[in-house]
Amino acid sequence: MIHIVKTFVSIVLLSCSSLIITVTFYILVQFPNQNVDEIIYTLANGLKGAAPEVFQSAIKQSIVPFIAVFLLLILPLKNFSKRRYIIELHFKKKKVGFNVNPIAWTSQYRISYGIISFLITVLLSYQIIGIDDYIKRLSDYTTIYEDYYIDGRKIAIEFPEQKQNLILLYLESMENTMMDRGSGGGWDYNVIPELTALAKNHLNFSHTDQIGGAFPISRTQWTIAGLVSTTAGIPLHIPIGDNNYTNYENFLAGAYTLGDILQNEGYQLGFIAGSEAEYGGRKNYFTKHGNYEIFDLNRSIQEGRMKIDDKVWWGFDDSDLFAWAKEILIDYARQDEPFSFTILTVNTHFPDGYLEDKAKASFPTQYENVHAHTSKQVHEFVEWFKSQAFFDQTTLVILGDHLSMQSDDFYKGKLADNYERTTYNVFINAKKDPIKTNNRKFTNLDLYPTILASLGVKIEGDRLGLGTNLFSEKQTLVEELGYSYLNRELDKNSLFYNNSILQDDYIKMLEQGK
Repeated sequence: MIHIVKTFVSIVLLSCSSLIITVTFYILVQFPNQNVDEIIYTLANGLKGAAPEVFQSAIKQSIVPFIAVFLLLILPLKNFSKRRYIIELHFKKKKVGFNVNPIAWTSQYRISYGIISFLITVLLSYQIIGIDDYIKRLSDYTTIYEDYYIDGRKIAIEFPEQKQNLILLYLESMENTMMDRGSGGGWDYNVIPELTALAKNHLNFSHTDQIGGAFPISRTQWTIAGLVSTTAGIPLHIPIGDNNYTNYENFLAGAYTLGDILQNEGYQLGFIAGSEAEYGGRKNYFTKHGNYEIFDLNRSIQEGRMKIDDKVWWGFDDSDLFAWAKEILIDYARQDEPFSFTILTVNTHFPDGYLEDKAKASFPTQYENVHAHTSKQVHEFVEWFKSQAFFDQTTLVILGDHLSMQSDDFYKGKLADNYERTTYNVFINAKKDPIKTNNRKFTNLDLYPTILASLGVKIEGDRLGLGTNLFSEKQTLVEELGYSYLNRELDKNSLFYNNSILQDDYIKMLEQGK
């Protein structure tokens, strides 16, 4: 009986070790450029609303490696060799012998073997994923916020007498990368010609002489972090496991955001996504900061637009998203007050995206075909927008929320070594002319004041949050301080962020062990 218990315990420990090893290398292969902050945030704040396909893909890719690792680890539990390898030590007249057959040892001391294997895998995973670096950064503090953060409540923000409507269209994971090289992309051919034409024919802020965009910066490179950074001018840094920081009352309670400003100016605000808005805290962010009306999968089911059995991918596809968004925009435009409506697409989410039935398969990979179809959908939406009576009074801003998380294998061999991946941006019907659009170095943080400026809003000092108004000639923090320095500082902990933006004495809370 004792033998059976020892065997069971050792198998459980080795199963856990195998799972840790498999998950570690899955993350290493699938998210080689992804910061551990996103992984920790997502796990700590819930996965409700995530597409089943994301989990299914991870399981399919991990099951064979898991079995292989488990078999290798469990192999020593079987004592294949009865041969004894003895080392004899002589102490005066006494002789002591040790069996040094490693297979025999692991079989005899199986629980010890399981514990040692488990501890080793935890330690290796800790190092490989970067949790050690994350914890180190928690004790390394920056003063970047004290030195550069601008609270919109403390400066003059002046709207024009005739307030401009705003449509903010976020394209999931949309980069400039799949444009052809002649246009500023990294591909041999152009997967997204319609988006390319929009950028060429309208206002695009670029880091080069061609079409370009925003550089990735710390703690802004997943969807909710992308939304926060472009509408609040700050990265998203929530303490591990503190779900209270992402509930309605506390979500970045001290931040002053685009939604807060527009709400104070009497705008009607709405947000639509083809998934559950609760995922990642998006609903709480938009209701806390602007009291946005939320349109998502749950509301679609409640209103009878679809049944739960009709769910695809993350909820409903982008064709349905745009159709519903048009109806809402027409309704909003009938109201007396100005409006701001935020749209978040989902088809281009990794892995491989969701290819709608009516989409053409003109390119070698599904991910390319999904992007090509999204490009056509956006073009059709823009053409519809231009034909509406509210066009002249409305600015349309189209942004990629962050760089794609598709694995590096997808890009391997396609991009030049010096190619810099940036997110997409286009401003249509902006009410201000920029001083300089090309060869600007900027990040998501700078889009916050830039979106406001595109509405004809005057911002005292041309800075908000940690962002700089790109319509102005003022340097962004990347241009002023350098990309590496700014990225390194935003990686660190911040007393200002913890106390003024999270609005909680975080250090005291840690000291009390809460």
